[in-house]
Amino acid sequence: MKTFNIILSAFTLLATTILLIVDFPNLKTFNGIIYFSLLVVLLLVCVTGIIINMPRITFKRSNRFGLSFGKH
Repeated sequence: MKTFNIILSAFTLLATTILLIVDFPNLKTFNGIIYFSLLVVLLLVCVTGIIINMPRITFKRSNRFGLSFGKH
């Protein structure tokens, strides 16, 4: 399910960015400001979805040259 969510968020982010570039609204009108703000909110939701669903990268540390102070 996380894989589907991250793919969908990435696709929506790409589509919204392309839509914002191709059809940039006229910011001199009130409708343009509302349209632009809705696109910005959608971009923020997509970025948040990608951050939340991003797989965690964990590194397993092995103590190769460790000293043990146990009973011998």
